[in-house]
Amino acid sequence: MLLKYPEMLWGLLLLIIPILIHLLRLRRYRKTAFTNVRLLQRLVVEANRSSEIKKWLLLICRLGLVGALVLAFAQPFFAREDAGEEREITLYIDNSFSMQAPEERASLLQNAVQDLLQQLPADFECALLTNTEQFSRRSLGSLRESLLGLSFTYQQVDATSILLQARDLFSRDENPIRELWMISDFQDPGLAISDTTGMPRIHVLPVRPENRYNLSVDTAFVRSRSAEIVELEVGVSLDDTTRNKPLSLFNGDTLLAKSAPEIGEDGRATAVFSLPVEQSVQGSIRVLDEGLEYDNNLYFNLDRPPKIRVFSLGPGPWDYLRRIYTEDEFEFQWSRMQEADYAVLESQHLIILNEVADIPQPLARLLVTFVREGGNLLVIPAEELSPANYNVLLRPLGMGIQSRESNRNLITDISFGHPLYQDVFEGEITNFEYPSVGSYYTLLEAGAPVLGFQNGAPFLSANASCYLFTAALNPGNSNFRQSPLIVPTLYAIGKSSLPYPDLYYTIGTPSEMELDQRLDEDRIFTLRGPDYEFIPRQQAFARKTRLLFGDEPRVDGNFTVFQDDNPGPMVSFNYPRTESQGLYPPPEFPDFVTVHEDSEALVARYQNDTRITALWKWFVILALLFVLAEAILQKTIR
Repeated sequence: MLLKYPEMLWGLLLLIIPILIHLLRLRRYRKTAFTNVRLLQRLVVEANRSSEIKKWLLLICRLGLVGALVLAFAQPFFAREDAGEEREITLYIDNSFSMQAPEERASLLQNAVQDLLQQLPADFECALLTNTEQFSRRSLGSLRESLLGLSFTYQQVDATSILLQARDLFSRDENPIRELWMISDFQDPGLAISDTTGMPRIHVLPVRPENRYNLSVDTAFVRSRSAEIVELEVGVSLDDTTRNKPLSLFNGDTLLAKSAPEIGEDGRATAVFSLPVEQSVQGSIRVLDEGLEYDNNLYFNLDRPPKIRVFSLGPGPWDYLRRIYTEDEFEFQWSRMQEADYAVLESQHLIILNEVADIPQPLARLLVTFVREGGNLLVIPAEELSPANYNVLLRPLGMGIQSRESNRNLITDISFGHPLYQDVFEGEITNFEYPSVGSYYTLLEAGAPVLGFQNGAPFLSANASCYLFTAALNPGNSNFRQSPLIVPTLYAIGKSSLPYPDLYYTIGTPSEMELDQRLDEDRIFTLRGPDYEFIPRQQAFARKTRLLFGDEPRVDGNFTVFQDDNPGPMVSFNYPRTESQGLYPPPEFPDFVTVHEDSEALVARYQNDTRITALWKWFVILALLFVLAEAILQKTIR
């Protein structure tokens, strides 16, 4: 038993008063001679005994009365040692998409919030932390609207980051007891903490859905494209292969097709949709599913890309270039040096300097400016050239030619990890017919190697948007034009000059989109969706604009690019599918973490730790009983 006001125990000294009264009222009886009557003697003895017992009982009642009143004013109580200390509580609630999982009457998130609001009093104070927001310490009543309005997010936060954020929400005072309550499905339960110094008491409440079935529309890509048909392949993952459901393909709100996914041996499923090449589709692939909601729609944009303008300048052969840069995707032009119109060059996306023996200085300056303003340049050197002349162009671009080597060399090395060859090869090719060159130039400064000779020297080098072959490609010097490598290499260089928007972008993943449109001064591009719009980061170049995506947008859907009120191309965004698999490993936590089965156990633990059982009322009742006992003694014993 503990006392709130222990100094009140000095009041027990008042017990001396009834003791003194009792002592002062003691009497001595002297003998008085009576007649020898036996009956009267017996009555006197019994009366004296009764009076003595009454006095002792009255003393006990009065001592009990004083003692009970003193203890009542001292306010005794039962509690844990730290029950009366101040507590600071930070409440973390996981609002990631996995908390959308249905459970009984609502989602895991909604049920967890409702349980807390019902079981904790409105004046309960805590700080609130979610995956996207922070609220400083305040009453639960003032947090009610924020809790009920929590929206789901694609952003995931690991437990260690949560702990670091929670520390910022605690006060700098070292006296309060700090507690962190974590409510989550703990798909990644790891708490990688080695130093527990100054760490709050951690209480976790794992919430898991009973029904873990989920069907997710994961991916979509163009499988093939012919002159008339585009085949769109859709990837689906499902936890239960017996509960397959059809996919619906929409263009806006118009249903175009339905298809049942074909389930493979690995449990994954695919569906293929055929669409006309000429049809522009601002589409979505939808499925009706009882599991998570966020992965039931996959948005995509399918449109004909703008043609990339490619200009070949110089005396080198250009017929093989025309066969690579076809009319359906490119606008290919060529010109000899003496017929070149430099004004046309400024509007191109890719300029190929094709075996020019002597580069005029005005052209070199124009090409340097062209590259710095966002254009792409491919240099194919002549067999005979002046390195000093070429370096006027190449050195400002971070490259340079040194000297000519006339010995024959095989092209054997391919940098499969270079961005040019991304998604080109299914695997690393080691056995193929190596092309060769009769002579090549060594480099003073080399960028990233793309193709290389057997002696380690580069054959194709890249530095940002400038590409340099080290050997002439005419038939007299090289058979590279007959090699299968030439098509994917030159095609990739052309396509990289104006990257076409992807079928869709993943929210939260850094990505970029290039528009074949110059951004005027004091103008910006805005992306607008049905219920959401945002302004992305933008980089303006002389002939194009680059849009950069990352944290924005925050919602998925199809968006239109606007400059002022003028609509432009469409772009689609989807949430990452990282939480769609429904993987729930057994939660394993360190010993310093307290795990609770449900919210009732969590709240009950808190109430038990902070409960104070006051006893002063019982001592007041005891004092009244002593008063009543004294009154009864006074009435009944004489």
